[in-house]
Amino acid sequence: MDWTNKYFLGLLTAGLMILLTKQVAKTRLNGKADRYRGTKRPLYRADHSILNIPLPPQSLWMNMGFWKDTEDFPTACRALLEEVLKSAQVLQDEVSDNNNNIINTLSIIDLGFGCGDQCLYIKNALNNQTQRNINNPWRRQIKAYVGITLENPHFCIAQERLGLKKSNTNAEFEIYCADAARPASWTSEIRNAVSLACQTNDETGDHENWLLGLDTLYHFQPSRWPVIEYAQRELGTSLMAYDLCIAENLSMWQRIILRLMAFFGHSPFANWVTIPEYREQLVMAGYARERVEIRDISEHVFGPLAGFMKKREVELDQYGLSIGRFRYAGKMFGWWGRTGIVRGCIIVARK
Repeated sequence: MDWTNKYFLGLLTAGLMILLTKQVAKTRLNGKADRYRGTKRPLYRADHSILNIPLPPQSLWMNMGFWKDTEDFPTACRALLEEVLKSAQVLQDEVSDNNNNIINTLSIIDLGFGCGDQCLYIKNALNNQTQRNINNPWRRQIKAYVGITLENPHFCIAQERLGLKKSNTNAEFEIYCADAARPASWTSEIRNAVSLACQTNDETGDHENWLLGLDTLYHFQPSRWPVIEYAQRELGTSLMAYDLCIAENLSMWQRIILRLMAFFGHSPFANWVTIPEYREQLVMAGYARERVEIRDISEHVFGPLAGFMKKREVELDQYGLSIGRFRYAGKMFGWWGRTGIVRGCIIVARK
């Protein structure tokens, strides 16, 4: 063995000895502290709770939620989807006692559907309409749904939950794994499915095509605009979304902090624009200015979500579990809520 190998081996041995010494000292110190308190280290803790958690989970929602009337995470996530649908006037505020509220047809192209919860929500609505369910809040008959997600693990989970594990066998309800932000990269199968979904045989022409982006568009690389422009010009879709905007007149330091957040959150900083800038970009994409609606719902999103995450962290710690990386997300949402530096908005742009 030459001298360099002996040198590095010596360093490694010394490092291990230091770590071992520190651990032994820490163990003895903890033991003395326990004896001083008259307690013993527990033989069994509550971390066996992980063995009792039902799998798969009943829900796998993942968005910021709309917390106006709830403190429950899945309920808030579903409420955010419903609030977007109501803002687009494809869902009613109250359920009708008859099915005369359905007026012709609706198609949805869903950009980023997560693990399938919003797919299930829409699929159940489609099934209810097929069965002529009288308690139907939808203002239009859902003709077709096409969902696209970039995350393959999410896609596989959604396939399983939707009963589409083998392939897309239902022409009116299909999901795909692809980069929703880049229509140029879509396969011919996806392009055909999207085009077919946006076609209508309605003789009256009373059919609506909608592009849905539920808490996803600010992640799109290089930006959200290529797919929005493609959908507006090639498919004739309106847009309904929950998206993020930033406050006007930010300081240099606030912009630096947001750039760092955007970087670590895998969100191009080009997507972080003010509400007026967002409106202008929608007009440039082809939507009429008077048909663009942007509603700030931040008060029902960031603060309540941060509070929920803080509470959940305490609850998990009781059972020896950790909220992990969501601890930092919760602090970020709390800062957004306190400062107003980021705004959570419902976007509706009608064709």
